[in-house]
Amino acid sequence: MTPVIKILVVNGSPKGEHSLTLQHSLYMLGQEKNVEYKVLKAGEALSKIEFEESWLESAMGDIEWSDAIIWNTPVYTMLVPWQLIRLFQLIKAAGRNSIFEGKYATSMMTCFHYYDQLAEDWLRGTSEDLGMYYIEGSTADNLDMLNKTHRSSMRFFMDDFVSSCRNRYPVERKFMPLPETKSPIFSPGQMTVPQAADPDLEEPKLRTVLLTDEIHKDGNLSRMLDVFMDAYPHTIEVIDINDFPYEAGCHGCLKCELVGECDRKDGFQEFYLNLVNTCDVLVFGMNIEDRYLKPIWKLFLDRTFSNGHRTSMMGKHTAYLVAGPLRSLPNVRQFLEGKDNVGRENAMFIIGDEYEDSLYLENLLRNSAKRLSQAALAKYQKSINFLGVGGIKIFRDLIYSMRGVVGDDHRFYKKNGLYDFPQRDLRKQLFNLIMGMAFKLKTVRMQAFERMPEMYIQQHKQIVKSGKE
Repeated sequence: MTPVIKILVVNGSPKGEHSLTLQHSLYMLGQEKNVEYKVLKAGEALSKIEFEESWLESAMGDIEWSDAIIWNTPVYTMLVPWQLIRLFQLIKAAGRNSIFEGKYATSMMTCFHYYDQLAEDWLRGTSEDLGMYYIEGSTADNLDMLNKTHRSSMRFFMDDFVSSCRNRYPVERKFMPLPETKSPIFSPGQMTVPQAADPDLEEPKLRTVLLTDEIHKDGNLSRMLDVFMDAYPHTIEVIDINDFPYEAGCHGCLKCELVGECDRKDGFQEFYLNLVNTCDVLVFGMNIEDRYLKPIWKLFLDRTFSNGHRTSMMGKHTAYLVAGPLRSLPNVRQFLEGKDNVGRENAMFIIGDEYEDSLYLENLLRNSAKRLSQAALAKYQKSINFLGVGGIKIFRDLIYSMRGVVGDDHRFYKKNGLYDFPQRDLRKQLFNLIMGMAFKLKTVRMQAFERMPEMYIQQHKQIVKSGKE
């Protein structure tokens, strides 16, 4: 007789039963035989700051009951929602991490494939750290399930997962365990006493804000921030993100998109937009915890979606000071770099604390503080790479396809030239029409082959020769 596999769907979506992702998991499990499953509404239960302790005990009981877990989640700000991170945090604080050990796990995500690889890598690394056997998950676009061919692949995915659980197949581990050693203690030298500025030589002032989860405490991050602020030539306003009176996490209701206001009543939307709209430079002081930043950052960053898909940081100059095993967590760095690139920020540096030589780190911080000021005063605009180009094109296509619904986003993308569809460039269309006809002749293609290297850089060489600004 085939044994029954007990599967727990941990629904990380704050939307609860209205979760689109949940429909995918329910459909796939509904096609399986000899499977018993439950749904744990973690995202919904843990959305408000205050939650029922009895719920957590019941949730841990459901996890113990299961043979396997499906992490069912949307992707919020390039990762799983804060609520799902919070579940792991609460279970760890209760000393009950052992309830995950030996279980199989996978994930089901729905998103527009915007940095969904970071979300799954975090889930996989976290699951592996807990002693689980993680099998590569599935991600779907919002309409994929309506396609018959896609549903066939969904059924295979779930059947393969259940079979692996039932037969205890071996599973590849993707990530190394987190390092056990902490960063060296940063011991900067004596702080300098700021000299009174000469009003005739004083530079224009930049409104600079520091957002941090730790300030003026006995930790590497606090010491890094002290050195940085000591060297930075402008006044810095410090905001500890722990101090904001959060009502709850983002629950993906999209009221901000449809109506223009956040459904939460704690004033975060006004606080955040006033902050980014009035500052020139934003510095982030961040501690790493487990495989991401401290969870308070996820709560904060998820709530910044109250500005919709409008890149509120566009043109700002930013910097990131990070304490923790940044070199062992390339996904954390890629998250920060992706945030910078897609948002069209100008992040001048990401500096970690993993230096044996305190003097070197101190000099690095002092030099970087001055470089940040110089770049902001010069209005330097960084180039972007694949992380930014790919990410913004996903949003470009999404917003354009929904422009009748998300009017504020549409107007922002139109105003800032983000609708860069090549097929709408009439000059390029005419060029390709003419060249398409000419290139049917081999002689033309041969002439182009011979002349292409010189033609390709002809205008660029003229600028080099003239030295024009």
